[in-house]
Amino acid sequence: MIRTTIALLIVLGTTANAVELTMQNAVITKSESLPAGSVRLPTTSWSGQAAKITEGRIARQVLRISQPNLTTLQLIQPLRVQLQNAGYRETFTCADASCGDFDFRFHLDLLPAPDMYVDLGDYRYLLLEKAGAEPHTISIVASRSRTDGFIHVTQVYEASFPDLVETLPIENETLESNDPSGIVKTLTMAGHAVLDDLVFVTGSSDLGAGPFGSLKALSLWLETNPTAKLIFVGHTDSVGSLDANVNLSTRRAQAVLDHLTAEFGTDATQLEAAGAGYLAPIASNLLEEGRTTNRRVEVVLLSLN
Repeated sequence: MIRTTIALLIVLGTTANAVELTMQNAVITKSESLPAGSVRLPTTSWSGQAAKITEGRIARQVLRISQPNLTTLQLIQPLRVQLQNAGYRETFTCADASCGDFDFRFHLDLLPAPDMYVDLGDYRYLLLEKAGAEPHTISIVASRSRTDGFIHVTQVYEASFPDLVETLPIENETLESNDPSGIVKTLTMAGHAVLDDLVFVTGSSDLGAGPFGSLKALSLWLETNPTAKLIFVGHTDSVGSLDANVNLSTRRAQAVLDHLTAEFGTDATQLEAAGAGYLAPIASNLLEEGRTTNRRVEVVLLSLN
């Protein structure tokens, strides 16, 4: 851990235009950077809808301040003022209950405990943007424990991609036509994706006849990536018992696996299936729209080698 009065460095275009954001008595407990990825950055309070996804180069950092008497507003305000002075525009802010409490918190992509601590009844969220700047989007989450204050800063820049020496053509088809739904792009960038074109008979694991563009795209990608391994994970709403929902979600995931092997000849050793029942919702089960969203099958990338 690094104890410093300079908590983080925001680079505006070039290092010559760097703005140093200062935070007294801050300890950097965790830093992480991803050259190209996606992060959930809500632009409104929780309303049963999945949070907005922002893509780019993602940098995340956690600061800890050993002053438990500071409120979340006192923790967040110094950075807010400095960013506004640097030209960033505040696009959304909320605090605990006004954000949506539990549901809102778990639609934030934060570095995990013990580096970052969030009290579900005492946290504050701030989102700022500046067109043409690097980073172009910054989110800040502040909370506190009995002994410390915690500040989580997420910065989003333009994504960084390696130069490709050669692009190998796919016979008679372009890469774009192989993935019209963008499912492979989402899977390889985020590590998981919802198969939102699947149709199941209500209350059943029977998969409709299709065609399912997402599954065709996955089969073609698996064929060109024979060392890749995927797992299909079924999810349900909260109606019924946990055991019944885990069973149904597992059977639906298995039906997707079986469709790939039977219809497209995909190697079964590249695939797994599991069910989570109602344990991982992405929307509120209190609303019919949310329950519909939660009834889904996701594909998760396990490995590429």
